[in-house]
Amino acid sequence: ESICGFEALARLKTSELGSVTPGEFIPIAEKSKLIIPIGDKIILRALDFQSRLEKEGFEGLSTAINISVIQLLVPGFADTLIGMVHEKRIDPKNITIEITESVFEYDFDYINSVLVELRKSGLTLAIDDFGTGYSSLSREMHLDVDCIKIDKFFIDHILEIEKPITCDIIEIAHKQEHYVVG
Repeated sequence: ESICGFEALARLKTSELGSVTPGEFIPIAEKSKLIIPIGDKIILRALDFQSRLEKEGFEGLSTAINISVIQLLVPGFADTLIGMVHEKRIDPKNITIEITESVFEYDFDYINSVLVELRKSGLTLAIDDFGTGYSSLSREMHLDVDCIKIDKFFIDHILEIEKPITCDIIEIAHKQEHYVVG
């Protein structure tokens, strides 16, 4: 076994509240649109990390970055992100952009056009936390992504009642030529 990649995870710690989980602060940041500057900082730190990996000669390692749908809706987001990857001299195939399946509740055609642009640049795209919330297998089939990351709920219960459902999700994803992460 070996390390094949990393994921940039946002954490918030305040003197007043202590540690605040992403499940608590991300929805507030999205609602207030503060996710845009917060997301920019996360992207920059993740790209700096990946750049250091590549400069140190760690071949084949990738970094995954969670991107909010709110960020995807910002005009020019794809061009800005692609420009940042090139500016840092990072191999685009070593960056995975993860979006949650909440993408299905927004302007699907516009978001898919942004994803197409990102994917054409060589970035890897993944749907994160698939299987809960806004899941739509019919939409998933038309979304231009490389990977489906099955929600932790299904993985935690795979040996119990969720095995048939999890197996079906994996089979459908494979038929769409997506790889699957659990």
